[in-house]
Amino acid sequence: MNNKGKKILKKISWVIISFILLEVILIIALVSINTFSQYKLEITTSLLLENINYSFTHLVSFINSNVTEKNPFFIIGTLFSIIYALYTNSRNLNKKEGWETEDSNTYHGSARWAQLKELFDTTNFIKQPKSKIQSDFKKSLEKEGK
Repeated sequence: MNNKGKKILKKISWVIISFILLEVILIIALVSINTFSQYKLEITTSLLLENINYSFTHLVSFINSNVTEKNPFFIIGTLFSIIYALYTNSRNLNKKEGWETEDSNTYHGSARWAQLKELFDTTNFIKQPKSKIQSDFKKSLEKEGK
């Protein structure tokens, strides 16, 4: 599989994972609201967890009952989950930002290997003999010491 195919497969898998995660949150919220409205003040944590567990163990019947009853919260929440999962994962496949663009966005202290054109850059660096550099350094120290 080529590189673009892997990127597309990765993007699709992230859309599916995002959608499933949002659906799980939606189902937990719907079951919790239903349990709160049914038991009002007599609710316990174990009762709430039992209802959530029952909904996930009988997930197909839970989804079928919500669709046949045309539960607007479930339908709108599912549509929102699909749209949000597609939207958040629809960024450009080749777009690079921040640390990924180290070649064009370098700064002092960036940890990367230099390229040949940077090593042998004669336009920005002037080659000087060691003795000239040392004498210039000594002169600068003498000026500051006065």
